[in-house]
Amino acid sequence: MPRVSVVLPFRDAAPTIQEAVQSVLDQGFSDLEVIAVDDGSSDASVARLDTIRDQRLRLLSNEGPAGIVGALNAGLAAASGEWILRMDADDLSLPGRVEAQLEAGASGADVVACGARLVDGCGDGMNRYVEWVNALQHPDEIAVSRFIECPVIHPTAMMRRDRLEALGGYREVPWAEDHDLWLRMLEAGCRFEKVPGVHLLWRDSPRRLTRRDPRYDDRARSRMRAHHLSRLPAVKQSGVVIAGAGPIGKRLARDLLEEGSKLRGFFEVSPRRIGQKIHGVEVVSAEQVATRWRDAVLLGAVGLEGGREQIRELAQAAGRREGADFWAVC
Repeated sequence: MPRVSVVLPFRDAAPTIQEAVQSVLDQGFSDLEVIAVDDGSSDASVARLDTIRDQRLRLLSNEGPAGIVGALNAGLAAASGEWILRMDADDLSLPGRVEAQLEAGASGADVVACGARLVDGCGDGMNRYVEWVNALQHPDEIAVSRFIECPVIHPTAMMRRDRLEALGGYREVPWAEDHDLWLRMLEAGCRFEKVPGVHLLWRDSPRRLTRRDPRYDDRARSRMRAHHLSRLPAVKQSGVVIAGAGPIGKRLARDLLEEGSKLRGFFEVSPRRIGQKIHGVEVVSAEQVATRWRDAVLLGAVGLEGGREQIRELAQAAGRREGADFWAVC
């Protein structure tokens, strides 16, 4: 039984899949298997894999529901390792990745991520995201940032198989399946670690699901945040107040109401919004953060540059603790 099972789903990845698989097989750590799951390829992907003569490579067809979730769960069901290491068919694991992540996992972590370097980036937005997520180094930083963006790049992750299976694996949800998984794992108390340095080359492409599938757009992301925020005990008990009555805050408020959460009010800096009512609740000055709705969970939803830091400073000055009664969501 190998210690590490690498789960690599693919569809029509002939130009890159051989190099991606070989980058894992060529690691100095050899106690692993690579489970490559074909999700209905119509190109030469399978033929490219057939040229690799290594008994550690297992090629499967996704016999379950088509799509990334079905392929991931098919790979998970076939895995036998203590750890599940993710790879995509167009990325490259750098030498020493597996050993570095295993070493970090020995401290009791349930998920171990690593830094990524973007290859062929298709826009400033993705560059900013990679810079942001690479800067999340401490377990607490990862945990409190969970609602801002996806706090772990999926193919950088290595996870304990038993924790992943206990949560039912990946879910078919109307939003990003990887971010959904991290939110469920963090809610369950799983510990996330990060290996210093870059250990994955992450290739960008206009064909990425994040660019062409509505499950990854802003609307779906807001619904996902609302769903998982509504599950927090403090939100269930006392409801939420939102700092930011602009488009992001109003959309999140609507989604939270649909989840059954209690909306207490809005804090806002724009004079034209102060004094209004949105979804039936007051919009008051941000200067009142320290005095109004003290028992509600504060959500920072200001999308303007510097807005997150401004709300964080107001929350800290009011005695709120991020990750408890205050969360940044953008």
